[in-house]
Amino acid sequence: VEEIRNNIAKIAQNVEEVKKQHSIILSAPNPEGRTKEELEELNEEIKKIANKIRARLKAIEQSFDQGENANRTSVDVRIR
Repeated sequence: VEEIRNNIAKIAQNVEEVKKQHSIILSAPNPEGRTKEELEELNEEIKKIANKIRARLKAIEQSFDQGENANRTSVDVRIR
């Protein structure tokens, strides 16, 4: 869970950087190619971290589902 929180914080930082890059691009009459490249790199980093978070959350969800199924089976056996 702590890893997920850290990754969300990284995404938030990257989003702030994206906002800054957008401001730079919009304020400049001819934005530099490097600025656009940095923006693309930030977007890719955000996507990569988001995919890691998504995979980790799915793994956590599956472990909860397996635990619930085990508990239900145990209860069903005791009832019978």
